[in-house]
Amino acid sequence: MSDEMDFLERLVIDVLDKQGYYATVVSPMLADGNSIAVMVMPANDYDHYYDGSYRQNFAFQVMTKHENQLTAYHTLLDIASLLKNIEDIPSANGTYEFEGIDITTDPNIITKDDKYYIFAAQFSAALFIKPKE
Repeated sequence: MSDEMDFLERLVIDVLDKQGYYATVVSPMLADGNSIAVMVMPANDYDHYYDGSYRQNFAFQVMTKHENQLTAYHTLLDIASLLKNIEDIPSANGTYEFEGIDITTDPNIITKDDKYYIFAAQFSAALFIKPKE
């Protein structure tokens, strides 16, 4: 069993990419063409406990890029609603316990170039990490 936390993989592979959005969900950067990406954000929000366990707020951003402004925006709204209401994203290797996701920045437009609209929203997942044995 790997001791590397697998939250990002579970989020991308087991949750977001299984929803059937207009593009495969990737990490960490948007791909060419219409795309959806999950990017890990810097965070330093930990609560450590005497037994070696800790709670971590795992910050990440979801970005949507599409030629159609409303497609990009509504897809991100759907993702935000899904994540806000999700009950569990279980670890495949037992490295964390999922406690919930908060939206820290609502979906908003980031930029528009000559072809694509890019929207983003930021999230924080509360994760409980057990001590290593």
